[in-house]
Amino acid sequence: MRSILFIAAAGAVIATTPASAQPYNLTIAGYSPGGLVSTVGAGLDKALAAAYPGSTLTYQTSSGGLANSMMLDQKKVPLGLVADHELAVAVNGRPPIKKPLKDLRVLFHPYSPGSRFQASHVIVNKAWADRHGIRTVADIAKKKPPLRIAFNRPGNLDGDISIALMAAEGVTQADIRKWGGQIVRAASQEMTSLMLDRRLDGVSFGISINHPRIQEMDNGLELVMLPMSDAAVQKATADLGGKPCVIKAGEYKFLAANSPSACIGMSVVVRADMDETLAYNITKAVIDNIDAYRAAHRLLKAAVTLQSLSEAGGAAPFHPGALKFFKEKGLAK
Repeated sequence: MRSILFIAAAGAVIATTPASAQPYNLTIAGYSPGGLVSTVGAGLDKALAAAYPGSTLTYQTSSGGLANSMMLDQKKVPLGLVADHELAVAVNGRPPIKKPLKDLRVLFHPYSPGSRFQASHVIVNKAWADRHGIRTVADIAKKKPPLRIAFNRPGNLDGDISIALMAAEGVTQADIRKWGGQIVRAASQEMTSLMLDRRLDGVSFGISINHPRIQEMDNGLELVMLPMSDAAVQKATADLGGKPCVIKAGEYKFLAANSPSACIGMSVVVRADMDETLAYNITKAVIDNIDAYRAAHRLLKAAVTLQSLSEAGGAAPFHPGALKFFKEKGLAK
């Protein structure tokens, strides 16, 4: 079995070959060493090696998509993984980015908003919801109960999306504290532990449908998923990126009605000046070896299709080399 190479950001060396040469030795700026983003990196490594035997894709850890956008702009890496909401911040030059990064281009989407690989959830302990008569996120604003809730870590824009969704329903961080509640900023693993220890009443995070963290919570607690409103989702996605989507009643045993949600995709991003043949070949490698890519994780098998890899729209345009291949494949006009 192949294993993707990991290197720390501080000692990164970009090893690339000319666009016409094979095999390829490329570096991609990812996120933390663990989690689903590193799985995406491993899948891309497998697809590249299947297309061009002997190729390697080195996964460089970083603090996230905003850092990756800056490294691309500074020509420190040839490839970077950037989530939709992060790409919107980078391209538009919104804080903490100081100027618009207009030279970023997309090769393809390892997962797209339409795949629902990352969908916003608001999940609470059913005992807490029953005690306070809470059935939707909007009910929290009406009844103002004390709520101990976790959002993703500072610096992870998933936390910003979750906070924006709650605020659009009339539940700000200041409100939560004013009503006697508590806010915790944590990764999904810590959120799960805190929920199971009854130290949280709820979590708000973006995660795949039926992600193992949710299953783990469900095995130890009786849960309720609180539906959001269309208006709140549209406001949050318009402000921060991503697209409205729906988590359907019955997709969880603890979701009784359809819930609008914010869905976030992720792109493999490059600079506009990447050699067109190289961009074409990398894109072709993944599309033509989609099964090797999807084999990296069971959730990728469920979420990734040729259409999701080439889904149109987003903050940055496709690189001409990638678009050329999509047109040849009948995936773009």
